[in-house]
Amino acid sequence: MLFRKMWIFKVLLVCALCTGSAAFAEVTLKYATLAPENTVWARTIKKCVDEIETKTQGQVKIRVFYGGIAGDEPSVMRKLKTGTIDIASFTGQTLGTVVPESRLLELPYFFENSKQIDAVVSKIYPELSKKFMAQGIVLAGWGENGFVYLMSKNKPITKYADMQGVKIWAPKGDPLVKAMLSEYGLVPVYLGFEAVLPQLKTGGIDAFYAPPYGAIGLQWFREAKYITNSRLANAAGGTLLAKSAYDRLTDEQKKIVHTTLEKYAYALTLELRRENDRSMQILLNKGVQKV
Repeated sequence: MLFRKMWIFKVLLVCALCTGSAAFAEVTLKYATLAPENTVWARTIKKCVDEIETKTQGQVKIRVFYGGIAGDEPSVMRKLKTGTIDIASFTGQTLGTVVPESRLLELPYFFENSKQIDAVVSKIYPELSKKFMAQGIVLAGWGENGFVYLMSKNKPITKYADMQGVKIWAPKGDPLVKAMLSEYGLVPVYLGFEAVLPQLKTGGIDAFYAPPYGAIGLQWFREAKYITNSRLANAAGGTLLAKSAYDRLTDEQKKIVHTTLEKYAYALTLELRRENDRSMQILLNKGVQKV
């Protein structure tokens, strides 16, 4: 009888230890971003991952791959779907390849100010979350890079007629931009982001569009003489979490990781709005003429 009691006690003890170690198992997640280190994007991500590690008492660690070293956005999206990458931040173009309805937030001339953006995002975010989840992906934060402005090198653009003959850059593979420029009767020059500055310098293109902070960060502004004072669109973005990684977390860890990612996605949006306001003034101070 004594032997039987001791045997039961040992079994229960082993079960308790196994359960405890599983509940508090350390998890390392891989986070990919195109943002270079020492940028506002990277600094915000650093705060986010540090807070997650602190709140989970070191049980959830996040390793960040900055500056696109994990690949470009399409390749990172493939890695997210296969579980090679666990978390990633994307531009609206790539988000749209998974949930096309998310591009609604980047429609030309759809928003006039940030309050309108926040109001619409708050209404449709739950529906977008369901659509991403149906694709095996957790939507873990929505954001933006700011309002996009047209900038030109050779002449000011103040009306539709001024656009004719302008060699305007467009990102490769973006159906929304292709449709918009087609409506204007324009033939864009499709280039990757890395090719824009060289083509501006050599005359391959003479106009581009970007948020002010992006134009400065990418150094494109150095080839711009004019900025058209009209908000073309809002450049959206978002953070996604692979469901395979999400399911590895405990319920408490899921809550911490998800809510903290969402918190910093919006914090980054607010910071970028401030940076874009400052950057617009910097452009004007550098001699770029607002028309």
